[in-house]
Amino acid sequence: MDSGLHQVEIKTEFNLDKADDLLKIPAGLYISDIGENWKISLNGVLIREEWYEPMAGQLTKNRSLKGLIIPLHHGILKQGKNDLKIRFMGLADSNPIKANDHFGFYHPKNFRISSLEEIYNSTSEYFDIFLFGIYFIFGFYHVLFFVTRKQDIYYLYFGLFSLFSSVYFYFTTFHIYNKFINYPGGPDTELFFRGEISALIPMVPVFMLFAKDFFYQKEGKFWIIRIFCVLSGILLLANWVLPFKYVLPNLTVFQGLLFLMLLYVIFFSANAIRLKKPDSIKLAVGIGVCGLFGLWDTIDAMTKIAGFHYPFFKISFSVFILVIISLLVSRYVSLYKQSQALNLEISKQRDAFYRFVPSEFISILDRESPVEIKIGDSKEKTMSVFFADLRGYTSVSEKLSPDENIKYLNRYFSAFEDIIFKNAGFVDKYIGDAIMALFSDHSDRAEKENFNSADNALQSAIDMVRYVESLNDGIGLGADLGIGVNTGPLILGTVGSERRIDTTVVGDTVNLSSRVQSLSGFYKSKILVTHHTFLRLNLLSDVMAREIDTVIVKGKTQPVILYEVFQADEPESVDWKEGSKTKLNEGIALYKAGQFKNAFSIFKELYKEKPTDNIVKLYAKRTKMILGQAPPGDWDGIFRLHRK
Repeated sequence: MDSGLHQVEIKTEFNLDKADDLLKIPAGLYISDIGENWKISLNGVLIREEWYEPMAGQLTKNRSLKGLIIPLHHGILKQGKNDLKIRFMGLADSNPIKANDHFGFYHPKNFRISSLEEIYNSTSEYFDIFLFGIYFIFGFYHVLFFVTRKQDIYYLYFGLFSLFSSVYFYFTTFHIYNKFINYPGGPDTELFFRGEISALIPMVPVFMLFAKDFFYQKEGKFWIIRIFCVLSGILLLANWVLPFKYVLPNLTVFQGLLFLMLLYVIFFSANAIRLKKPDSIKLAVGIGVCGLFGLWDTIDAMTKIAGFHYPFFKISFSVFILVIISLLVSRYVSLYKQSQALNLEISKQRDAFYRFVPSEFISILDRESPVEIKIGDSKEKTMSVFFADLRGYTSVSEKLSPDENIKYLNRYFSAFEDIIFKNAGFVDKYIGDAIMALFSDHSDRAEKENFNSADNALQSAIDMVRYVESLNDGIGLGADLGIGVNTGPLILGTVGSERRIDTTVVGDTVNLSSRVQSLSGFYKSKILVTHHTFLRLNLLSDVMAREIDTVIVKGKTQPVILYEVFQADEPESVDWKEGSKTKLNEGIALYKAGQFKNAFSIFKELYKEKPTDNIVKLYAKRTKMILGQAPPGDWDGIFRLHRK
């Protein structure tokens, strides 16, 4: 037949007996596919037409209907012979590459007359639409999953593959035609046909990208897959750019490319199995089953074989989707377990890190976690600095084995850390048998209201002295504590290199606290605090303390007043120190004023009352040595230390 417009009429006859049910119940004509201009007559009665007069030798509409159901009014069918005529008008050989497939019927088994109930039941696609909806949900879910986990791009590829599958299969259903196209005067189907092909073309390339990234991720370039993707992209673009008469030839080219891609997918699967990639056998079985039915469907689309296989392909494709999802779930569970193990390991490392660098230190530096700490991070802050030293540990350690020494220290340090933590402080360093702790104002961990860093540091010192006394009574080892506390501004920061980083605290406040702790041995006191700390105490009336000296430590120019806190001393000592505090203060004031004779009288009297009191003994010696001398012109009563 030459190119151009042609008309063709087909005719069929069938007989109905008097008892035939079609004469008694609602009947209908079902046509699975019909294209271009046509008129359908039954027993001389026009029952449906899609007839558009051509203009300039060309059709004015491209309408191809699927799943068309034409109800037959009562009386059209008759007993005996019935005539069915269909007249077509269309373009034959509209292009030199491929004959016009939209001229007339698509398949030999194209129409039937039956009861409307049987037609509706046999053409029901609710299960298919349900499956395609599931594909869409799976696809949408995995695309969103990729948005939250971008490191695994195969989730995106599978999501797109599932979405394209859902759209493609829905475009091939009769449901979309019955809803939006098949009614008389409906829209041109060109866009629907292009849309169906546009959903089909990316499916296999996207699946290949999924398989490649699922098994190999960033291993290799896989140029063949890239070439297939580029060629498919060109054909996808051509599907929308070319005139409609070339859309079918473009589809034929893609079907040839699809055949090559399926062969490569088979090779890819076999190679994955050879390399013993996890889950490769499962995916290969799914590909094999689905590929056989897909190949059959492709051959059917190219050669117009009568196809009864399509429902089986949809089922096999659903199984294929479920296989992929099972692989993704398995991979996710595996990654989740690895993530849990990694999180546990990181948690252990973090906890281990916090045992070396306190979390409070990190918080003060305004960092959320240890990984955010950088060399040079620093912050100035007013804090109370606490130094404690186990006096007499050297003599104790000589009586113990190395293992017992470590256990001995850890017994003390563990209890000390608990006490400091309870009083809203944190241990900054362990230095041999000494400990350094920091206390910040307004800590959330403070158990008492209106307690600042000075109160908390002093409470820790009192608790620690009492703990050591109780422990010494139990184990019979004569260890003793010397504690120094000072309050003021300091700088917390990080020092080191890219390979090794450490935290540190620097400033005069820190140095003075260390000196004061050393002086606790000189004054033979358990707890010494500077006036910077003493004057910040909120509950001064509750603190049992006495002023003992004013000193200038080595390397400093400003004097500091030292107070001995005796609250944790033996009850007898506490009572005497509390009762003699006023007289001691009077003697120290006279000593500072240069009235040595009067001062000596007071210290001599106190010494007779308590010869074991070290402070009284110290001042008695000082005043006795200079008794009878006039005070120097620059006398200020300040004791200057020339060693640390």
